[in-house]
Amino acid sequence: MSDAPAGSGRVAELTWPEIETALEETRTLLVPVGSTEQHGRHLPLGVDAYMPEAIGERVTERSPALLAPPVWYGVSPHHTFKPGTFTVSTETFQRYLFEICASAGEWGIENVLLLNGHYLAQDPELEIVVRRLRSEADLTAFHVPLVNVFADVAEEIRTGEVSFHASEFETSIMLALLPELVHMDRAERVDPPAESPPLTDYDALGENKVGWSLTARDMDELTPSGNIGDPTVATADKGEALVEAAVSDICLLVDDLAE
Repeated sequence: MSDAPAGSGRVAELTWPEIETALEETRTLLVPVGSTEQHGRHLPLGVDAYMPEAIGERVTERSPALLAPPVWYGVSPHHTFKPGTFTVSTETFQRYLFEICASAGEWGIENVLLLNGHYLAQDPELEIVVRRLRSEADLTAFHVPLVNVFADVAEEIRTGEVSFHASEFETSIMLALLPELVHMDRAERVDPPAESPPLTDYDALGENKVGWSLTARDMDELTPSGNIGDPTVATADKGEALVEAAVSDICLLVDDLAE
């Protein structure tokens, strides 16, 4: 935090007088929103929270914003076919997150960015939370799925044909951020079916033109290890490029909100 702009930092590590001072420089709060769920044999359960928290921290080193503690539990019923996954209902998740952000508005926060590490699966819930925060809590709120802010770079650097869950993108990011938690010797390629239903795709960057989801039974049938795609092609360099793309894009929005 010593190199961060005034007003930046982790909320959980600051005292209330320090928060009061920080609010003189920024009224923007980054909220890392993830889940605790299986990510194959090679990645830890906390991937979806580790990623947005680390990316959020890098954002605060460049742009004026506060970083909230991460939300560790999300909507993950499709991953309960492996042990260690926690899940809550859509209603519980939306209400909990709405109230977290609305309470920040009570002490001076005006802008909220929900940094979504459990992208694709949790997008519908967060879009509704953003709508409610804007209409009911008078907050300027945004949903930021990480895959959207690194998609262009991901398309350029990818070498695997499919990266759907716990594969090239997430594994690369974790190799860049927390390599000590990655077990590349356990990583294995799992190809999805050659065809998916019309207008859907088993790829994070695929042409998914309709909303769709998988159940725990579906996932159990698709993958013995828990991942879908090829994590063996992941590298720390790819991960650093993806993280930098996400941080740069998020900073554009944070800086604009500060003007």
